Amino acid sequence: MSEELAKVGLYIDDLYLLRVIEPEIANETNDLRHDCTSYSDKLQDFQTLIQSFIRVAEDFGAEVEREKIRTIGIQNLVKNLSKQRESEHQKIQSQIVEKSLELERLKIELQHLQRIESEQQEIIDNFYQSQ
Repeated sequence: MSEELAKVGLYIDDLYLLRVIEPEIANETNDLRHDCTSYSDKLQDFQTLIQSFIRVAEDFGAEVEREKIRTIGIQNLVKNLSKQRESEHQKIQSQIVEKSLELERLKIELQHLQRIESEQQEIIDNFYQSQ
């Protein structure tokens, strides 16, 4: 009887239900539907995972950018401090040269004044002796 139904395009499945398509094709179609649903679920899980990864990567990128800007600021600060120290060093070196020159001038002046004092003392001594 099932052969006669098959000739007209009707089939009886394992549950004794009347079908328009062959039971094997119906089973394969159901398997394919199940596989497609499973694939769709896995694809959706993958998409969720990718979105999560993108968020983490964007957050990490933003953190890297913040650190990069902070590092550039620190480098600029260090350069400015270095320039200030160099300027301070040059200023101090200039002051040392000025003070050294002043010291030399004062030493020469001291020698000159000591010579004048000595001459004046000699004149005073001579004056007292002559009286």
